[in-house]
Amino acid sequence: MKHIRFLPLLAVTLIFTSCLKDHLALDPAQSNNVIEFANTGTNASPAGAIYARFASDLGSLKSGDSATFNVNLSYSGANMAPSDITVTLAIDTAALNAYNEDQGTEYTLPPASVYHLATTAVIKKGTQTLQLKVAIINNAAFDFNVDYALPIRIAAVSTGEISGNYGTAIYSFAVRNIYDGVYEMTGTLVDNASSSITGKYPVEANLITYSGNQIALWDPVYAKNYGHIIASGTSNSYYGSFSPVFAFDASGNITVTNYFGDLAGANKRNAVLDPTGINKITFGADGHVAYFEVSYFMTQNGSPRTHFVEKFTYKKPR
Repeated sequence: MKHIRFLPLLAVTLIFTSCLKDHLALDPAQSNNVIEFANTGTNASPAGAIYARFASDLGSLKSGDSATFNVNLSYSGANMAPSDITVTLAIDTAALNAYNEDQGTEYTLPPASVYHLATTAVIKKGTQTLQLKVAIINNAAFDFNVDYALPIRIAAVSTGEISGNYGTAIYSFAVRNIYDGVYEMTGTLVDNASSSITGKYPVEANLITYSGNQIALWDPVYAKNYGHIIASGTSNSYYGSFSPVFAFDASGNITVTNYFGDLAGANKRNAVLDPTGINKITFGADGHVAYFEVSYFMTQNGSPRTHFVEKFTYKKPR
């Protein structure tokens, strides 16, 4: 999941591919009933994709916590289910590989301990739809550095036929760590190389999940990328090849690295913690982040160039 940049939480908007539009345009009175995956939230696949992909943003999860997303099954067509229909579901790794190849994506099947999916479900007699919930658990096996997706196939049904187009679907999901969010960034900035460069404070900044205990600074104002906004004279700017990644240990202590790597870019920039700073995170009574204070340097060609002393106050989820 390296590294998760979300738009505001996904609207549950029913979006269909052109194939699905064609499918729904059929006259139900003229169609046979088939068992298939129905739209579940946002269909993130473009028209012509090999499979539909439904994307879920599961928000921030503490270690050990879980969240769920829905999987909708449908007995589609003119009639209600004539009897209870048992649907058997299976994980189809080959389908995920085919989707990745088709779409140029890199989705990975999560470890078995990260998810719980019922392998059988029943569409009740006289109904047409069924909604299952898949649980996702943030445990030691969860890797924030990969993009997870569950490729689910309808393997068998007790009555009726399995849809050829919608008998398999991809369910991608993303989890944010507990530090992820929109923050107000305040503080000071001293650039030893240029007196015309000053801090742009206060400013709203996004801190985006980088790993289970790390967040990277994303500038939504000027760079619109991973970067640290600055004021260069009367204009906005940012440092190229530099954006701090803050890591938090179990005691709330902070360390910092450069999102772009050690000695990044032509100026060989790096992020180095200032050990004289506060460098601690503070949680509220509700267990959520209240703010953190950190001091660090941007080094250039091995020497400190810019000194940051900053406070990040949590405002809201992204």
